[in-house]
Amino acid sequence: MASLDELTPAERARLLSRPEGELGIAIGKNMNQTNGKLIETVYRRLGLEAGHSVLEIGFGNGRTVPLLMALADSLTYVGVDIAETMVDEARSFNRPLIEAGRATFHLASAASLPCSDASFNRVLAVNVIYFWPDPLQVLAEIRRVLRPNGFSIIAGMDSVTAATRPFYRAEYGFRIHDADALIAFHRQAGFTNVDLEPYDEITTASDGMPHARHYHVVISRP
Repeated sequence: MASLDELTPAERARLLSRPEGELGIAIGKNMNQTNGKLIETVYRRLGLEAGHSVLEIGFGNGRTVPLLMALADSLTYVGVDIAETMVDEARSFNRPLIEAGRATFHLASAASLPCSDASFNRVLAVNVIYFWPDPLQVLAEIRRVLRPNGFSIIAGMDSVTAATRPFYRAEYGFRIHDADALIAFHRQAGFTNVDLEPYDEITTASDGMPHARHYHVVISRP
């Protein structure tokens, strides 16, 4: 089996968009390492309170879910991902939360969420907006499932950060959106209150080298 270091940019991009098989499991672990700080920052920015319900789109292998669940009492969590391997990994790792009735993990598209209207206090998606062919459709779905007093957080890298790696390219399925486009998408999807916050970090790339990254973090309310 090829290692992650042997993947072509196109192969790596494909696995990042839909991690499947043994290489998908490996890249899921790698994403935990490279995205951990950002994910934790977004989790804490949710301002979770006891009894809140949370939807995460693109949860990867689910290893970070216990961190979110520890932020407030009596939380309920729903995860949606398009990669069967990641769903299997998340269900296995989070078996106690599933058996306690506090977490469920669905194999589904973000463009057609398997959730009722106005069923979540918070919705988040970190590093997955690049793979949505129609961001407006997904954002409209997010708005549909949010409660009137809830909000969503969508985090995605900017074009300068994307230019630092050969696999963050449009021809490989990465659609990088600038700040103005992100705000416009949310407003067109029906969000009435849209704020954008910057997030900067230095993380460790897969080659072990430090990697500076800049993100747009969009906080939106119906």
